[in-house]
Amino acid sequence: MQDWKQHSSRRSPYRRQRSSSISVRKDRGSTFIQAKSSVLKDRPRRKLISFFRNPFKEHPEPELLRLKLRNGIRKVFGMLILSGMLWLSGGTAYLGWSYFQQPLKDVRISGNQLLEPAEVLKISGLQPGILLADLDPYLVASRIKSHPIVKKVDVRREFPGSLHLVLFEQDPFVLVEKSDPNQYLPDKYWLLNREKLVLKSIPAGVIATPEFRDFPRIKGLSDPGITSGVKWNSLALERGLQFLETVGTWAEKTQPSSAGNLEDLPPLLPSLSSTKGLVLDLTDPLNLMMRWRFSAEESGKEVAQKDKSLKPLSSPVLVQLGRDQYAERLKRLEELLPGLIKEHPEIKSIDLRYPDRVTLVP
Repeated sequence: MQDWKQHSSRRSPYRRQRSSSISVRKDRGSTFIQAKSSVLKDRPRRKLISFFRNPFKEHPEPELLRLKLRNGIRKVFGMLILSGMLWLSGGTAYLGWSYFQQPLKDVRISGNQLLEPAEVLKISGLQPGILLADLDPYLVASRIKSHPIVKKVDVRREFPGSLHLVLFEQDPFVLVEKSDPNQYLPDKYWLLNREKLVLKSIPAGVIATPEFRDFPRIKGLSDPGITSGVKWNSLALERGLQFLETVGTWAEKTQPSSAGNLEDLPPLLPSLSSTKGLVLDLTDPLNLMMRWRFSAEESGKEVAQKDKSLKPLSSPVLVQLGRDQYAERLKRLEELLPGLIKEHPEIKSIDLRYPDRVTLVP
């Protein structure tokens, strides 16, 4: 039988490791508790080479002081940048507000040939002292476009206080004499375009100005209820406009052939190549009458001085063209007119209504 007491005092070959970081040491009745320190020893800091630091300095400034200095510099620069931005934005807002809050001082109008600037300002509804920023360009454009002469208008605001109105007007085509049974001579004319739209009323005193003297004229039409902005629906007027278009088309086709006869009295004869200065009389619905006068009397006098057998016509010639076949009758007139003027220099009327004969009124 073995002695287990002997074996009980033996130490086991496997010793369990302590999990605690505290060790207890007994010495003569007093107990000492010692804790292991996990704080690593201070290692020497690595010295980095930098152009902004002295590499020969053994004891550089503390890290905390350097961080504070860096943060302070960042805050100062941030405050300076923020103050500059606030100053710029505030000044810009103040100057911009005062720049865009200027009253209307100048209005420029361009493109107007038939309308006077005062008339454009009147229909635009612009008031003195109105702020340019509060101005509605679409409203101003709609007011100006309500006039029958204006086809299109552009309203351009030019800050701080200017407004530019660019007008695109209708193309006028003919002047129609305003009928008045109580007056022998007309005092006004209606200005129409090719679509028979009445553009405006023209006083008779300005018809001879360079602006209106080249327009063809139509007389002999009644105009009850005709005002500016309405369309003139009249069969006689339609026939007169068709005749004017026929004259232009016929002149374009016959221009090369007539160019070879420029030496045969072209300054003395009225020009058949355009409708400038023509006067159409539509009093008789079955007979279109055309009154023809020279565009320049001096040209006829010069030719008459060169050729003693020719005499310039002193008064307009009345040409009766009937109601149809205007192109053929105009061609016939061009062929007969030089000989007729040579034989009858004081001719007053030419009747081309009949195909087999020509009637003259000397």
